[in-house]
Amino acid sequence: MKKKTFSCLPAYGLKKLSTLISAALMVSAINVQAEEGNPRVNQIGYFPNSPKIAVYKTTSTSAQPWQLTQNGVTVASGLTAPYGVDAASGDNVHRIDLTSVTANGDGLVLKVGADASYPFRISTTALNGAFYDALKYFYHNRSGIAIEIPYTAGGTYTANSKWARPAGHLNAGANKGDNNVPCWTGTCNYSLNVTKGWYDAGDHGKYVVNGGISVWTLLNLHERSLYSNNDISTVGAFKLSNALIDNSLNIPESGNGVSDLLDEARWQLEFLLAMQVPAGQAKAGMVHHKVHDVGWTGLPLAPHEDGQQRALVPPSTAATLNVAATGAQCARIWKNIDAAFAATCLTAAERAWTAAQTNPADIYSGNYDNGGGGYGDKTVADDFYWAAAELYITTGNSKYLSTINNYTITRTDFSWADTELPGLISLALVPTDYTSSLRTAAKQKIISIADIHLATQNQSGYLVPLSNKEFYWGSNSGVTNKLMLVGLAYDFTGNASYAEGVIKGLDYLLGRNTLSTSFVTGAGTKTVTQPHHRFWAGALNASYPWAPPGALSGGPNAGLEDDVSASRLSGCTSKPATCWIDSIDAWSTNEITINWNAPYAWLLGFANEYAGGTTQTNSSGSSSSSSVIRSSSSASSIATTSSRSSAATSSSSSSVISSRSSSSVVSGLQCNWYGTLYPLCVTTMNGWGYENNKSCISRSTCAAQPAPFGIVGTTPGSASTSSASSIAATSSANSTASRSSSSAIRSSVSSAVLSSSRSSSSSVIAVANCQYVISNEWNNGFTAAIRIKNNGTSVINGWNLNWNFTDGSRITSSWNATLSGSNPYSATNLSWNGTLSPGQTIEFGVQGSKGSSAAQIPVLSGNVCQP
Repeated sequence: MKKKTFSCLPAYGLKKLSTLISAALMVSAINVQAEEGNPRVNQIGYFPNSPKIAVYKTTSTSAQPWQLTQNGVTVASGLTAPYGVDAASGDNVHRIDLTSVTANGDGLVLKVGADASYPFRISTTALNGAFYDALKYFYHNRSGIAIEIPYTAGGTYTANSKWARPAGHLNAGANKGDNNVPCWTGTCNYSLNVTKGWYDAGDHGKYVVNGGISVWTLLNLHERSLYSNNDISTVGAFKLSNALIDNSLNIPESGNGVSDLLDEARWQLEFLLAMQVPAGQAKAGMVHHKVHDVGWTGLPLAPHEDGQQRALVPPSTAATLNVAATGAQCARIWKNIDAAFAATCLTAAERAWTAAQTNPADIYSGNYDNGGGGYGDKTVADDFYWAAAELYITTGNSKYLSTINNYTITRTDFSWADTELPGLISLALVPTDYTSSLRTAAKQKIISIADIHLATQNQSGYLVPLSNKEFYWGSNSGVTNKLMLVGLAYDFTGNASYAEGVIKGLDYLLGRNTLSTSFVTGAGTKTVTQPHHRFWAGALNASYPWAPPGALSGGPNAGLEDDVSASRLSGCTSKPATCWIDSIDAWSTNEITINWNAPYAWLLGFANEYAGGTTQTNSSGSSSSSSVIRSSSSASSIATTSSRSSAATSSSSSSVISSRSSSSVVSGLQCNWYGTLYPLCVTTMNGWGYENNKSCISRSTCAAQPAPFGIVGTTPGSASTSSASSIAATSSANSTASRSSSSAIRSSVSSAVLSSSRSSSSSVIAVANCQYVISNEWNNGFTAAIRIKNNGTSVINGWNLNWNFTDGSRITSSWNATLSGSNPYSATNLSWNGTLSPGQTIEFGVQGSKGSSAAQIPVLSGNVCQP
């Protein structure tokens, strides 16, 4: 971690704790080496109304004062809660609970003495981009198709030629496969066309047992969007059912009328089906275990540069049952989308089931691992259970019941080699008339397993659901798969403690860990940069790209199976959570794979949906926080309130967010694509385009998206998308101090200040925070976002806002509201956004011409606005 030397640290003069905190700060700041990245935080950010736990590594055993700052201004403070020694890392740690800070903002830094965290944000859209980055991983790793520039954009990054490449393994150029791949020498007399699918990991192999669990997870994400019992999203919030539709991922199939997630999954499914032994051959219906090079290749190497011969490895019972399970899942999902493909999937699944019953002991021998990973699985009873469950759900055929009923669930986690829980998950999630009793039992089992994982998580200093013995190869997939079960327990119960467990687990992956490192490429300040991957090998050769954002590293592994990890991490095994290194050659600790990214994407989908419109009900309360901090240096009152206490605090203070847009000027309208902003195409008339070296979205495609997404003139989300937002508040108890504070904030953020004023209507109780944010401005124009947050305890039914420009500014267009008047202006709700539940925020936007050099921020009034 970077080190900075501080000779002094300014005391904040906090009135409530002035003597204690100031003295402590001054003592700790003198001649102390400050550690950047401590406290450990989620380096992307947190949701406003979800848990926000940081962990501070220290030798001290007593509580320490902390401050949350933004642009040098303290916005919250409190005392750390000593936890003790985290067994997996050996660190003595304290926890810091920021859950009560609910206002949106970016550039936040948490400080303890001279130590400072990496910056993070608080926003309902904090993880939206990460979700699409995680899903885009699969397109980037496709086999048998050129990865083209227009489709290389992700959720947080734009299209770039560096990630484009020719199609791999199409028997062109150096390639010797995969459209006519023979069996490994002497094992069969036919060849197969297996060009599609995803490259498994850092190599160019394609493995049925790992590909099966990966595609099942993405399809389960789709099925959760259909059948989840607790769709807690609200109007205007992230909804899986909207986030996974056609055109959502910008892939070659976008615009075909089918969910992009399903299009991506189909690329893999068609590979799995192609690996089945043809009719008329020995062991017809069985499935080849894997396909890969017959000798290991080195790094760097793009798929189209691979000159090795490819070969099919003999069939195995485990691979065959993977196709039986995923084929059945495919059949029910595509039944009403593509009936012919659904029938193909079901036929393959039933053939595979029959073949596996005929050959129940075809266990992969491990004799064909030169050039590819082994993926041996000696126990297949769990695979039979999984396949039977999926086939029974899809067909209702009672012949599968005996396998289901005679199997006892014993595991509490799952992986490519342990697949009983995927079968249980499908039984619990997918409703049918004939599985009702099985469904009830499956739900209860998953809830009981989730309770085990929550207990493990709460016993960890870094809140990771792993025991000390579970930091093995791919330990981060242990985290993600366990958290899927915890998330489903929330769906089945509505108990927020399960959802909060998922959020806390994601925090671990994204930086709140002993290494203070985000295990996801591009997701934070200090992140994985050198995952083991043959094409994303910029660390070895500048002619190759570095990895795009969104790839999850395998994580700490006390096994240290590769030479680089073994030599550079020797002695770490007593502290297994530290057994990780960011090196492209450290394949046992820093590889990336499809079966790790799939559950990571699943969790991000869950978390984003949970963040929309929820209220915090189960905070850990593990640290002490002062709800109101008064700074003598600015004579202002800075308040942070949780949704649980908003009614009690709204009479004395109101949260105010001030923001200034980034330096990049966006002229005119753009497309809010489910939380990510894209330019509108000029010449492309339908679907996605690629113009002016950027991905763009056609007006027709963008306009067809459900509100509040679609064509907008403002950055989507919140003030946290700006380059320099500020969180502050004004106290109604002291209007003079309030005006002084506002003036100071205006100066610090170049005049972008949000205001609110009392409603002119005395018949409506003011319970909302009304905010006006300049989103973008250019020579003579601007766009602004107006947000209304219900800070009360009752539902708001209908709202209106009024404002007046004094500098000659005028509004030229608006969206998501009915605008009337011509200075003064009045805005009222539309039919879909007039109802605000407690804690919910809605946003509408305006575009206009400026009356002066800087866009004016008017004072808002309305029937629900707090003073």
